[in-house]
Amino acid sequence: MAEGGRPPELDLHLLECPICLERLQQPKSLPCLHSFCQECLGTYIDKEVSEKRVSDTSFPCPICRRTTSPVNQAEPKEKWAEQFPTNVVIQDLIQLKERSSELPYCKPCQTKGTLTNPAKFWCKMMNIHFCENCKKQHHDILHNDCDILDISEYDISRSKPEESVPKCDQHEEKILWYCEKHQRLGCHVCMIKYHRQCEQEVVMTAKDYLERLKSGTRLRDMEEMLKKGAEAMKSLVKDFDEQIQTLVQNQEVVLKSITDLRQRIEKELDERQKAVTDELVTKYKEEKENIDMSLRQCDRLMKGMLNTMKSSVKAVEENNPMEVIMMYQRGQAEIESCQDLIKDMREPYTSVSIQHHVPKPGTQGDHMLGNIVIEKQGRRFPVDSGFVPLTLSERQAKEIRKFNVRIPADQDIKIRGIVYLPDNNLVVSDSTNKRLKLFTDEGQYLDQLTVPENPCDMCLVNNTTVAVAVCGKGVHVVKVEDKKLSLSSVINIDKDLRGITHTDGRFVVSEYGGGVYSLTQDGATDMLHKYDNTCWNLGHDTETGDILVSTCNHKDGQVAVSRLSPDKRRTDVMKVGVVRVSTGIDVDREGNIYVCGCFSHNVVQISGDGTRVRELLTSTDGMRRPRATAVNGEKFVVSNLSDTVDDRSYIRIFQLC
Repeated sequence: MAEGGRPPELDLHLLECPICLERLQQPKSLPCLHSFCQECLGTYIDKEVSEKRVSDTSFPCPICRRTTSPVNQAEPKEKWAEQFPTNVVIQDLIQLKERSSELPYCKPCQTKGTLTNPAKFWCKMMNIHFCENCKKQHHDILHNDCDILDISEYDISRSKPEESVPKCDQHEEKILWYCEKHQRLGCHVCMIKYHRQCEQEVVMTAKDYLERLKSGTRLRDMEEMLKKGAEAMKSLVKDFDEQIQTLVQNQEVVLKSITDLRQRIEKELDERQKAVTDELVTKYKEEKENIDMSLRQCDRLMKGMLNTMKSSVKAVEENNPMEVIMMYQRGQAEIESCQDLIKDMREPYTSVSIQHHVPKPGTQGDHMLGNIVIEKQGRRFPVDSGFVPLTLSERQAKEIRKFNVRIPADQDIKIRGIVYLPDNNLVVSDSTNKRLKLFTDEGQYLDQLTVPENPCDMCLVNNTTVAVAVCGKGVHVVKVEDKKLSLSSVINIDKDLRGITHTDGRFVVSEYGGGVYSLTQDGATDMLHKYDNTCWNLGHDTETGDILVSTCNHKDGQVAVSRLSPDKRRTDVMKVGVVRVSTGIDVDREGNIYVCGCFSHNVVQISGDGTRVRELLTSTDGMRRPRATAVNGEKFVVSNLSDTVDDRSYIRIFQLC
């Protein structure tokens, strides 16, 4: 039994785990002699091996990064930490530290009722404190060969157990041996069991290895390297401290920059909000003034008409001829004014709304707060159309009939031109079968006329005469009388014709490639204009004398419909957009233009100046590559070049109502 003197002051840093920085729990020592909590070491091994390869059989020390292998690599890595020896010395130091933090009392005396009798000895094996009497009477009788410490000379704040040899946690034997090859401490059982095959000169007692270290330079070299390493760490710590200070300064600069930027953004937002608000107020005032003006006009006219009506009734009752005549004239003038005002307001009649278009996230500049937009949407006119009849541009297209124009001899069919005669008969050009066919608009077949080549566009010459452009064979003039078709004349022209119309006793034709010509009865031609692409169909505006031209352009920005004046001036009416590859074209009595969009699958109605465009028919109405159209009063007819023969065989008649 050893009883040591007062030990030196204990370095509490040795009792802390380098991983969790707390008091060591179940301290495990690696071959490099660094100690860690068993749980911390196990967690570290599991993470270190998982981040590399599951098949790894070693891991680096968390402190010195020395490669370390477990005793038994075959066991799961979760149990590797348990294989390393427990650092009994540190464990004893921890226990002693815990006990020295408060004044110990004799345990047997406390059992007898004396609770505060100071203890003088501590038995490590029993973990019990004894006073001197109880040690002799109780402890020494049963435990005369165990280590017991005299703690009477220990300062509570400086307590440390006397030096003792730790025991192996696997075999409960004293750790007295060291294997230099594996750098492992162990008891004699460990050496026999795990280091039997190690050479004799590498297995020795711990004291012998200590003497070997003292006799050589390794301890001094280690101390020198530790010193250099500590200096290196000191430099790194200093550098990291400087980096932290720099980061702190950077943070302050950035925070100030963010604050300044926020102030600038808030100022810009305030300015933009004022601009947008001013714009809103201005547009509101403009639209309100327009509505107020219309309201005042209607209100004044309404009151005037009511007064005229009352005055007229009174004049009739009083049988006053002069007053009746004056009220009648005034009433007629007010009715005319009312009808004119309704016409002006009805086309187009819209509801006005002010919208805020919110911008996409990240929008900068003048649009960061969006735009104020005036939206006008068409709406039903709140006045009965019986008072002021609807114009053709205000009416909707309603299908009233469709019928098949194939005859038994036809295999396929393609209608490229149509004339809607004033007597409600139809002449169609069937380019596939090289025929002109005559039908009533009720669908009754009347007659046919064969032409030498593919017939294309057609036009009306007079109430009983039509003309057709025949590919490579000039213009064929055909009489329509007594429900029969008969060839009247042929105007030969050496051009591959496509479109045709008639005006002022002459024909205007278009050829494949884009040329548009004036053609006389004797075959003389005069070029009116050369387009970049083929003009499939032509029309004639009787009011202006202009020739209407449809082109097969399909790219945005290209011309879809244009006018050619008698003096050969070209005016573009509509660009490609709503209509792509325009084909059939005609004009109604109000000057509205009807155009087939072959690739856009629609039929549109355009005002004469091109300012108003609306789709009369779309693909949802059954339009599949519409090819030809013709107008007759409030009705118009359309043919399709659909992908199926059945669809191509039908023409469809619509009423504007």
